[in-house]
Amino acid sequence: MALVVFRSKAAGEIFYLAENARRLFDIIGKDPAPRGVITAAQLPDAIARLIAAVEEEKALQKAAQPQEGEEGTGGAQRAVTLGQRAYPLLEMLRAAQKRNVDVTWGV
Repeated sequence: MALVVFRSKAAGEIFYLAENARRLFDIIGKDPAPRGVITAAQLPDAIARLIAAVEEEKALQKAAQPQEGEEGTGGAQRAVTLGQRAYPLLEMLRAAQKRNVDVTWGV
């Protein structure tokens, strides 16, 4: 399994499995190349896209939950949500935006 490492002068390194990073790249509109950069100028858009995707997933999950009086799935395992996966990267992007620095990644 390959890892993707996000780096910025504003935060420590963040490691993602490549398949998890691919979904984040799709959301922020970046090509999942072995190396890349989210420039300081691109940070506001990347942050907004991630937040919108997380909020959309939350709304879908809420709509899919059983209503009062309906039976649920009981003991079904809960999957890791997009919000949980995106949180470290989102925090890095926000920190980089505050310092006006780029975020890079590499394998």
